[in-house]
Amino acid sequence: MIENILKKINEFFDDFIKKPIRNLVIYGILFRAFFFLIFYASVTLFPDSDGYIELTKCISSFNLEGYHGLRSLGYPIVISFFNENLYLVLIFQFTIGIISMILWFRILLNFKFTLKSSFIITIFLSSFINIFFYETCILVESLVLFMMSVLFYLISIKILDRLNIVSLIGLSLFFSYLVLIKPFYAFLPFLFLLFLFLKKPKFKTILSQNLILIVFPLFAYYGWCYVNKVNTGYFAATSYYGLTNAQNCVYFAEKTPKEFDWISKPYVQYREMAIKENKDVAMSIWFAYEDGAYDKYNLTFQEFSIELGKFAKVAIKENPLDYLKQVIFRSWFNFWKPTIKFNDSKFNFKYGNKLCMGIWYIQYAILTFFRLLFVILIPYYLYLFFKTKDLSNEVISIVIVFSNSILQALVTFGTNDRYSFPFEFIMIIVVLLFLKDKIQLKRNKIRSCLKI
Repeated sequence: MIENILKKINEFFDDFIKKPIRNLVIYGILFRAFFFLIFYASVTLFPDSDGYIELTKCISSFNLEGYHGLRSLGYPIVISFFNENLYLVLIFQFTIGIISMILWFRILLNFKFTLKSSFIITIFLSSFINIFFYETCILVESLVLFMMSVLFYLISIKILDRLNIVSLIGLSLFFSYLVLIKPFYAFLPFLFLLFLFLKKPKFKTILSQNLILIVFPLFAYYGWCYVNKVNTGYFAATSYYGLTNAQNCVYFAEKTPKEFDWISKPYVQYREMAIKENKDVAMSIWFAYEDGAYDKYNLTFQEFSIELGKFAKVAIKENPLDYLKQVIFRSWFNFWKPTIKFNDSKFNFKYGNKLCMGIWYIQYAILTFFRLLFVILIPYYLYLFFKTKDLSNEVISIVIVFSNSILQALVTFGTNDRYSFPFEFIMIIVVLLFLKDKIQLKRNKIRSCLKI
């Protein structure tokens, strides 16, 4: 009887995956509808959301004059396209989330997983509830996740092996928009140029039409910096630049010359308060600013951020070991922690948040396990590359994620876990790909032995 039941289940599943794309879309819709209608029918706003909405209003009125430069254009353009209707933005984010699922399925097939395995793994990848909750937030993470899904799909079809002028322009424009969403990603086109060089290590590889890869992203990055320079006098991709640099100095803020006492003393005071009150220590400088600790200097936020940038430069220069400790043991370590975002008060019913947190605790453990395995695989794949000189999809994926983890740790402290969210799916895929290859290798060895 049990055998018949298992046979029926297997037959049903075989029929189910005959139309995998359709059924993945159905699953994606049902998954989001279930959590939206039962648990969380809300658009979530965070302090960061206000900056995107404010820039959206400037874009909608076609007037960037006087904009304070806290955010970049990429995400507010999306909000503006939907006429600032945040529920339409939410539907858009649900939609690109489902498209991302389909891209993951295609990536798995391109990585030589079977149809059945690709389908099951895609369902697994898309069942983590932090994906749903980020899609309800007015934050860039869902859009970045979609962009990274597109990027790794292009990697999976070996786009680097068949670049022509059209695909180079297309990829360059893709990176340009990614830079406008989050200026931090300006490093990616340079990384891809490096990949091309590693594939064909000749100066001609770089000094050729491949330079198109970095032209449009640089134009987007420095173009936005110029807009900020005109409006604020501060040539940077965001007015937060000085603040984020200063956050890296939170644990050694007092170790600076006396000329910076006006910054460091309130900073240290609010750091100790944050530690005592169990608040986010990374936000200490922001707590001090918001509480009026620097009001007597009559500085705008942009002017204050410039001064913080000067402070951070000196603090890091004079305390390199403290900075290195901060980068490795706090910022870089925090990058590998899974993250979820929601507002406890927005759930549809009492204790809805408790139920979701119960699910999340289990999923958090699973994600942590895969992330740990991924970190362990980093030196393995880098060693494999230096040994064989084969720039495989796994190596490219490892390098992109690892580079992202290092660079974000160098430039910011406080939201490091959000930087890793868009790479979660590829971490899991790389781990599963490694296990698949090892299992396949073991099977081949067993078959060889049996033949002998």
